[in-house]
Amino acid sequence: MTDGDDHADERATDISRRAVLGAVGAAAGLGALPSGVGARGERVIDPSAAAGRSHRSRLYPVESDFHGSTPQRLRAKRGCFKPRDRPIYGPTDVNAQSANGRMAAALNDEGTVTVLRWPRPSFYEQLKYFAEGRDADDEIVVAPNMGAFLGVAADTGDGFETTWLRAFDDVEQRYRNDLDGSDAEYSDEIVTRYVHEDLGLEVRVNDVVARGTDAFVRRVRVTRRGDSPVEAARLVAFQNPGLVVGKFPQYPVQDWCLEENNDHRARYVDRLDAVVHDRSGVDQSTGEQRSVALAVGFDGEAAGFQVGGDAHDPAAEPTGREGPAVDAYDDADGALSGNDSYVGQATSAISTALDFGPGTGGTTEETVVLAAGADETEAATVLGRVRDAQFGRLRNDKEAWIADLLADAPLPNRETIAERESETDTDAIVATARRALVTLVTTYDRESGAIVASITTQPPYGEDWPRDGAFFNYVLDLVGRDDWVEKRNRWYASLQQQTVDSVAEGDVTDPTRPSQRTSPNTLQANWNMNYYADGVAGGPIPYQIDTTGFTVWTMVDHYEVTGDEEYLRAVWPAIRRAADYLVECRDPRNGLQCPNFEDDRPSEPDRQTVNGAIPAWQGLTSAARAARVLGNDDAAARYEARRHELGRAIDEVLYDEEAGCYGTERNGFPYGETTWPLGFTPYTDPETGALCDRPQVDDPFDHPRIQAHLTRDGETIPKLLAEPEAGETDDGGYDSKALIPLAKARRGESEPRSLSAVRDATTTARSGPSRASRTSGSRCCSTSRPWRRTRPRTWSSSPRRPRASRARSGSEPTPHRPPLRPPCFVTLEPADQPASGGTSNGADRSRSEPTQAAREPSAPSARSRGTAARGHRSEARSVVRKTSGLP
Repeated sequence: MTDGDDHADERATDISRRAVLGAVGAAAGLGALPSGVGARGERVIDPSAAAGRSHRSRLYPVESDFHGSTPQRLRAKRGCFKPRDRPIYGPTDVNAQSANGRMAAALNDEGTVTVLRWPRPSFYEQLKYFAEGRDADDEIVVAPNMGAFLGVAADTGDGFETTWLRAFDDVEQRYRNDLDGSDAEYSDEIVTRYVHEDLGLEVRVNDVVARGTDAFVRRVRVTRRGDSPVEAARLVAFQNPGLVVGKFPQYPVQDWCLEENNDHRARYVDRLDAVVHDRSGVDQSTGEQRSVALAVGFDGEAAGFQVGGDAHDPAAEPTGREGPAVDAYDDADGALSGNDSYVGQATSAISTALDFGPGTGGTTEETVVLAAGADETEAATVLGRVRDAQFGRLRNDKEAWIADLLADAPLPNRETIAERESETDTDAIVATARRALVTLVTTYDRESGAIVASITTQPPYGEDWPRDGAFFNYVLDLVGRDDWVEKRNRWYASLQQQTVDSVAEGDVTDPTRPSQRTSPNTLQANWNMNYYADGVAGGPIPYQIDTTGFTVWTMVDHYEVTGDEEYLRAVWPAIRRAADYLVECRDPRNGLQCPNFEDDRPSEPDRQTVNGAIPAWQGLTSAARAARVLGNDDAAARYEARRHELGRAIDEVLYDEEAGCYGTERNGFPYGETTWPLGFTPYTDPETGALCDRPQVDDPFDHPRIQAHLTRDGETIPKLLAEPEAGETDDGGYDSKALIPLAKARRGESEPRSLSAVRDATTTARSGPSRASRTSGSRCCSTSRPWRRTRPRTWSSSPRRPRASRARSGSEPTPHRPPLRPPCFVTLEPADQPASGGTSNGADRSRSEPTQAAREPSAPSARSRGTAARGHRSEARSVVRKTSGLP
């Protein structure tokens, strides 16, 4: 760790967030306008759209967007965004999480609570925690009083002295259902064990967010060994809340990067025997009044408390550094001073006596509760409810709820894995699959259907990306949560930037038309890059063509699971608007999609790669299928014509012959989603290489170009296995996307060696490659690999300096010949035959045949539909294609 101020060069790369997003806005503003394209580097603005320039050229918010004024520090604060560092937002200090769809909490590997979101997983972050960077030993640099954590004040004969659990000699953390002998199949209860040899103490903390109650519950079991020198002890709970009641549209920084602006009131409330932190105000993004209260107390009686000010944030008032309102962290030396109130950047600590019983040794248990509500009364009610409940009952209710949600979820075949892997690796692979499913269903927002990419604030991923949501929906349909997917897709449809109802009424990108604006600068018929769970646009990128294609795909893909035409008709207007845009978004020079934002790259508004092209191709494929099902043949014909034009352009322009894949020349890497789930089917003749009018094989995996693409994709696996020791890539978990199409493509091959690299990478992915916080690439920061350390982290005891001064910076596939076809086979396939290249998911994800019952109001439950869907899904896809007649 470092507190030095000798990184002048590094500080020079720290950019004011206002300046960064302002530059992004200036660069991307041109891309926000519909335009023709001239020579490279030259854009020809469509005169008909010039009148709308002021409406769409700005990609970042200014004061007029907010209900109220923008804080001064918002314009000048340094160090939150470091474009030359990896990760650019600072390390993600998260190793495990627990959630209930409203409250979400995350712990680092030492048991410190680093994230506490309420009232929804998307907003707001109620805990003050900011990771500055990493030191020379690769340890995360953070002020010592950040977050919420526990300690033991022990008296060994010289009075009480507090030792925080994170400083114990030995720390080990796992989920409860991953422990040996656990009776739980699914759980998000986090178990952290601590050992302090000199004190002769062993501590086990079981953490869980309760199911139907907005409370984070910490069950603490302390064992005093027989030879322990500890004569008496107290459990100490410290917390540094940063209460938040607002958010900025397209600017998700307020609850983590501006936490010093989140002043609030804290006080010890005697009648509750708890400390209550509360705040009220206006959410700038909606203009609505919001409030929050956190009540912190024990199951037993408190022995002491301290409420003070933050002494380690240079932006906080100095009253927390000494005097009666001293920071509760610095005051927690075993004898808390008892100051009972503070307004500002408030911290608090509360303690309770531990009763080991008579004699030496002994074990005792205590419960710490962080209860949330809109005000003190609500938080007090939650606190009382949890105090009256047995921890075991809370655990059982939570695990039963998760098990019910995932009762129909398919899991990796343990017997098959065990034939090639050790028992340890087999257990770990299955546990990783379970963990992904638990994280997915426990962060589902039941009000809107939103699912955050991650609950983390560093990076700020607490929003719903429709592009990522398409993948989430695929899994939710697979596990039988069809009702959730429908709700979510209807929500997506409601968020689409709307204007005219069809292309016949005018240009869908015409900014002069009346429209539903879900963000000030999103192109009509498109979606912002992401959204908070209440529908407010979250990120700074106003639209992305890959998001548009993926959103159309997921809307139609869900229909293929359920066969529910009523649902399809409900989302059809959104599908039609988006597909009309994809038809018009055409580059006349080469037939590709118009230059656009893609792949979360805010400074590149004129990208034209497979990242945008293939999702657009699949979006048109899906829209044509939906149009045929609903009897809109003219629209289907228009979408099919543009789809094939785009497909030919992809093969002609974006396939890299030398590299043997789609994407490398312009992207720097092969685009894994090409084969799955987007199922792109090449338009070149597999024998001659001639460019044709239609896809040339029925199964994309049969085409030599796709086989070559998969081989190139497979070459990324050794790089994945070599990290982080090699230090050659910081792509994080994104490389793992290549494993899915590789596994699907090799599944039917007789040579087992063709799957060996995939298996090796899967084994690596389940166990590391170290903390997910190491790179900026991973959004799934909560798979919680089992973690153990045997040396304490060193913490700074000096006040935190300004952030800017402290941050530091496979195997080759077996050749497989496709079925012979006449050169450039261009005739349309009959409507009663499966369509070439028409699979919306590329390979072998099967679908259930839609039944009449599934279309009626009295249809079976979502679970029963999902169960049937997994059994016979391939037939349904054929049925839909036969109905659509899609060529």
